Amino acid sequence: MTMDELREVLVGESPDGVRWVVRAGVDSTGGFYTSINRSLGDATAESGMGGEALAPGRVINFWIGQADGTPLFVMARTAPRVQRVTVVLASGFRRDLSMSPVIEDFDLRFTAGRLPDGDPPVSMEVAVEGGETQVHALRWPPPRFRPSSLGS
Repeated sequence: MTMDELREVLVGESPDGVRWVVRAGVDSTGGFYTSINRSLGDATAESGMGGEALAPGRVINFWIGQADGTPLFVMARTAPRVQRVTVVLASGFRRDLSMSPVIEDFDLRFTAGRLPDGDPPVSMEVAVEGGETQVHALRWPPPRFRPSSLGS
């Protein structure tokens, strides 16, 4: 699948000038692919996730990561009934992510955002219409990359 075959579904820019574009589409195997391209000055990075658009019974599928020269990012695709996605950081600060409208062709919404340096994410809250909120634990950095001073 080439980037030309993916549809642009969300664009954003953080106050410090990090720009991002989320693209999505059905891949050649019938799965679903979502990518995020981020740029800051001369640094650019592209990451993505494939597989099912959403696993059965799930309302969110997310990716979190960082590449050389670009800050930590989170990206997700959600069920249309998701109203808000909030990342909770170690400091207790809560960061609501910008969300796309429902993309009718895919029956999904998309969300992404830059996360601050030095304040790792600990959970993601997913508000669903009807008042339900799901909480998903996040571990960043992943245990295999975690400095020994942060524990396991």
